[in-house]
Amino acid sequence: MLAGKVWKEAASLLIIGRTTSHISTKKKGCGLVNGDYRVVFLKRNTNNSFMPNMYVFPGGSIECSDFSSAWYDVFNKCGYSQSKLEELRTDAPPPRLYRDKPNHFILPELGFRIAAIRETFEESGVLLAKHLPENCLTLDDINKWRDIIHNDASQFVTFFREVGGCPAVWDLHEWISYLTPTHVGNRRYDTAFYITFMDKLPKVVFDETEMSGLQISSPQSLLEKWHRGEFSVGPPQLHELQRLLNFPHFDDLKRFAEVRGRKGMDEYFNVRILTPEGIIIVLPGDDLYPTEPDYLGDEPQLEMDCSMEELRKSANKLHRYELRPGSNMELVVNIDPKFGHKRPVNYKQVYKSNL
Repeated sequence: MLAGKVWKEAASLLIIGRTTSHISTKKKGCGLVNGDYRVVFLKRNTNNSFMPNMYVFPGGSIECSDFSSAWYDVFNKCGYSQSKLEELRTDAPPPRLYRDKPNHFILPELGFRIAAIRETFEESGVLLAKHLPENCLTLDDINKWRDIIHNDASQFVTFFREVGGCPAVWDLHEWISYLTPTHVGNRRYDTAFYITFMDKLPKVVFDETEMSGLQISSPQSLLEKWHRGEFSVGPPQLHELQRLLNFPHFDDLKRFAEVRGRKGMDEYFNVRILTPEGIIIVLPGDDLYPTEPDYLGDEPQLEMDCSMEELRKSANKLHRYELRPGSNMELVVNIDPKFGHKRPVNYKQVYKSNL
């Protein structure tokens, strides 16, 4: 639906790493449990045209080469037939990202995962691969290939042809998708978010041409920093961090993601509404969410001459953020998501310290 004309398509990856300590403790003054895993965030540099100086999950734009039929040969050499790869497809309704792809493309369920793995390798040096020959890559080799692939995405398939192995697409589980809202900038992306798990995180070295920082910490700690103004993220990243608060334990989150990932990928397109007090960002399912959202930005910015409290009290179904000047966004939700997902936890309601 107009991808490439109005917005680009992208893939992003939540990397969940188990910590060495498996003991979870409540943080002092806080109702949250600081769990036994960490999440990887990269900080986009000042020169980025999209979300400069913001922390994001690794990821980026898809390329045609991510969907090349040449990948079938790479997987076949590792013992995976085309029919085996088709097992990535579920019976769930396909998200917008997966629909209307050219016939010569490989499965979108495969291509988007390859894009997420490629972008993660370029940006962080973390390579999610299977069947690599033992000790086949030195640090110099990794840095060389990162530069090559950064300059030409089609070299990612060449990398596996020369080195061996294949992308670890089965380790990526469908999580959610977000389309950038209208009226907030010139660049828009429809992004598939996947989640993957590592018992031990490798060393993460961010790409200094695109990134300027790194954070690897628990969702609880990252949200604490966000509350203090030390960690800047966009609404999708904030939403998913608060969703992770449902899972203090690595194993529980992993089991949930593996099962839920077969149920479908929901599509979020946030709609902004201006009020006298600030901005309300409504998500699907909220009573204020438009019956026919303006995906293209043809309509004027929505405005309502009511207080946020009035709009909240008049609604039965709530799935929104309220943003007042000089304050952090606050989640207001009382409905459960589609496809077996978990409702995000309102961080402000459970964080007792300094509120």
